[in-house]
Amino acid sequence: MTVGLDLRLVAAAVLAWLSAFVLIAHPLAARTSLGGLLVGVALTGGALVVLRRGARLLLVLVATALVLTSVVLHQARSTHGGIADLAERQVSVTATGVVSSDPRAITALRPGGPPRVVVEVTVSRLQARGRDIPVAARVTVFADVEGWARVHLGERVEFGGRLGPADPGERSVAVVSSSGRPEVVGSAGRVFRGAERLRGGLREAVEPQPADARGLLPGLVVGDTSRLPSDLEDDMKAVGLTHLTAVSGSNTTLVVGFLVLVASWLGFGRRARLVVAATGLVGFVVLARPDPSVLRAAVMGGVGLVGLAVGRPVRGVPVLAAAVLVLLVADPWLAREFGFVLSVLATGALVLLGRPFAERLLELGFPRPVAFAVAVPVSAQVVCGPVLVLLQPAVNPLSIPANVLVAPAVAPATVLGLAATLVSPVWSTGATWLAWPAGLCAWWIAGLARVAARLPVAVTVPGGVTGVLVVVVLTVLLLGAVAAVVRFRRSGSRGSGSRPRRWLGLALVLVVGGAALVRCAPRWGAPSGPWPPPDWLVVGCDVGQGDSVVLRSGPSSAVLVDAGPDDVLVDGCLDRLGVQRLDAVVLTHFHADHVGGFAGAVDGREVGEVFVSPLAVEPAARRVAEIAAGAGADVTVLSSGLTGSAGSVSWTVLAPLPAVSEESAPDSSDVNDASIALLADVAGVSVLLTGDLERDGQRRALSEVPEGTVVDVVKVAHHGSANQFPELYTELRPRVAIVEVGEVNDYGHPAAPTLDLLARTGARVLRTDTDGDVAVAGSAGALRTVVRGSDPTQAERRAKYSNG
Repeated sequence: MTVGLDLRLVAAAVLAWLSAFVLIAHPLAARTSLGGLLVGVALTGGALVVLRRGARLLLVLVATALVLTSVVLHQARSTHGGIADLAERQVSVTATGVVSSDPRAITALRPGGPPRVVVEVTVSRLQARGRDIPVAARVTVFADVEGWARVHLGERVEFGGRLGPADPGERSVAVVSSSGRPEVVGSAGRVFRGAERLRGGLREAVEPQPADARGLLPGLVVGDTSRLPSDLEDDMKAVGLTHLTAVSGSNTTLVVGFLVLVASWLGFGRRARLVVAATGLVGFVVLARPDPSVLRAAVMGGVGLVGLAVGRPVRGVPVLAAAVLVLLVADPWLAREFGFVLSVLATGALVLLGRPFAERLLELGFPRPVAFAVAVPVSAQVVCGPVLVLLQPAVNPLSIPANVLVAPAVAPATVLGLAATLVSPVWSTGATWLAWPAGLCAWWIAGLARVAARLPVAVTVPGGVTGVLVVVVLTVLLLGAVAAVVRFRRSGSRGSGSRPRRWLGLALVLVVGGAALVRCAPRWGAPSGPWPPPDWLVVGCDVGQGDSVVLRSGPSSAVLVDAGPDDVLVDGCLDRLGVQRLDAVVLTHFHADHVGGFAGAVDGREVGEVFVSPLAVEPAARRVAEIAAGAGADVTVLSSGLTGSAGSVSWTVLAPLPAVSEESAPDSSDVNDASIALLADVAGVSVLLTGDLERDGQRRALSEVPEGTVVDVVKVAHHGSANQFPELYTELRPRVAIVEVGEVNDYGHPAAPTLDLLARTGARVLRTDTDGDVAVAGSAGALRTVVRGSDPTQAERRAKYSNG
């Protein structure tokens, strides 16, 4: 019966999850599906009464219906008042709402511009076009740091800005480009104020410590990464240690265990101890912020406490499935969050695989502590690896050793750091003392991450579905090798003969197969070869998080489309290609990641004409004009319908429209959608260059493409963000798609849905974050792709601009 219950709950959770994932982006489909499910629930319930069969199906249908009911209610609530329609029309509004997240720093819009932040706000009232509109919608606010960096979770704020549409399936109904400082019109509640005081106390307690410990310890304890050095964060990502700053099950276990221990010492009874544990669990969620991993761990803990309270056995699989269902009913948008997916998968791996794998290691002679220390990260990596490759297409074999080596430092850092947090409001000196040994543990973790990240052992794999398959196959091969070694040891202990040697031979074959896969996987995205290929036509330069595409116009001349964020990186790319003259330079728009390297591109080269977007953004536009004048080049504004040529390259401008708003402070979407889009011909090969056009800009550009056009190469818009107009790719059917993107960025570029879209078109995807400089060579009839590979000598310089 227990197994049946486990399977029913798992089936219900999986189907409910898939339903939420698909239907939160489709309101009409969600309502239709819910209606059909309710009919199914009624029919199955009737069959259960009459035939006394169908209980398992009824459970699955009811759970899915509950999640879809939540989806429909959330959609109806969030779209009440017509905020989505206002966002489509990009209406300027004054909004009032409650801050729903901590502010997060992002890159400035233009060189020398003010730093910016992004923050989530749950809006309750809008003033737009003379109307006062009650709403209940979550929005994402992009704003200058001034004022917004100091808002706190739970505060009620009033602010002005312009609405814009959010991507389908996003939790936020709209995005807001804020036009000024917010006014705090209501303080956060006592609970949120208390939590912020505790978080601030921990930050003060670690203030005297070195930068790595000062930034990492609050992340380990309460998930506060506001002071985490960006280079340390990159190193932790590279070696698979970022989960340490995503507060999860281990943290909640320590908190609950500590509280139960104290309650027992004070003589509390069983039920009283459970009440104390539950109260501490809720408090810790508020302190650490309700992120996906925290919520999952807390709900699992809550379900477990309920089971203990009613005297029922608590088992991992049904508790995890129940937690998933509860969370999806409360917040269906978790179904689309990578953090939630990884948290659930990691927990399931530990529940199902942790102990069996540790037992196999014990059979191989590992000491018990080592066996379990290795089994935990291995089990999590086995299940989470295929998902992680969608976020970062690389496999680092040091991930498991790194996790094993930092494990002894995590618990003391967390416990002592939590103690310092709780003590800080009443005894700041004691909090500082407690934080010192915790900081030493954090320093060890940070140092290990930095050393491991600099060892050149990471293996690049293809992005998207291909990368997932590579990781799955590699995992199966390695697990098979371990199983074969275990069988060899067992057979050997029972006697001699050829059979044990067969198992050892199988293990060797599997290991060799895994090694061959590791060696070949980096080349599957595109073949490598001599650089540059002698017949190159189009090259995407690896300039970090930015754009720089070179179109060959002659033996030693080219047309450069965008110059990336850095002088040295774009100059190096042009030098490697032997470009001595730039017949033309097209700067699609005035964001720093497209014009920041302009001076390096023209330095020491003859320059023809410089073409720019109609939407001039200062001071970037003024700097471009000065650099062009110094190079002896004229600056010309391009707009839709214009044509031009240089050597073997000709082009037609598809966007933007000639008349572009001249606002003094255009927001990011304005500047992106003012990007120059070109349909170019390079020696008979058609190339579509899209700048950072967003969905509407891509739609307009596509409308200017002659009917029946099929392009050979497309530069994917906006670094492969999720904000794509699918028809641009499905109608033009590119053979090669170039994604200009930094290997580390805060925006999730390139987005998994975009990679899937490109895969469906059949395009070969080249990515500068994984492939380095990429080239399209040959001719229209015999097109081929070549990659140079990432240049490790420029890694730090690219990383500096990775979040542009």
